[in-house]
Amino acid sequence: MTATVSPVRLMSPAAMRFGVWRSLSARRADGASVSPASADGPEGCAADCRVEWHLARRVPVPPAVLLRWWLMASVLGLLGALASVSSGAASVHTLDILSGLVGASLAGRLALWAYSRHAQDHDHIAMSASRVHVACSRGGRTQSLDVHPRWVRVEPVQHDRSLICLSGEGQRVVVGEFVPTESRRQLAEELRWALRHLDD
Repeated sequence: MTATVSPVRLMSPAAMRFGVWRSLSARRADGASVSPASADGPEGCAADCRVEWHLARRVPVPPAVLLRWWLMASVLGLLGALASVSSGAASVHTLDILSGLVGASLAGRLALWAYSRHAQDHDHIAMSASRVHVACSRGGRTQSLDVHPRWVRVEPVQHDRSLICLSGEGQRVVVGEFVPTESRRQLAEELRWALRHLDD
């Protein structure tokens, strides 16, 4: 009995949990509406992009709310500073309370600044038949990888539930920090499947 290779795919684009797969007809329709200025933006996918992942940090407080909190802490600190200057002959107890208020305001603003700095952390992966682009943003710094799909290797850093290393052409980047540990294997399978089917 001879063995035959089944043409059935082990995974379909509909089974993708983290990525967005674009069919060839959808790409042609999108290609007409993409402007050259926005086609290759860091967050957007180029007109020839076939599949894309945007893995972002889940933050319980949106950045707009953080901005309001920061402004309130700043106003509170300013009022405390003005009160301490205007009460030059006030009691030592009052000055202790005001200096504590100013210190708490400063500490709160520093904590909000550090939190907001990492609230925008994300991994962005875009693949086309001729290019794989990966951008990992952490604390305002971005590490990127641009390689041909043929040379990309997808492998876990340590085991199936660890972070995922994408490497190729002497470059290396680690993704998956914002994916639950039990779902990282699924993400790795999606990446491998997409790399095999970019030309379909």
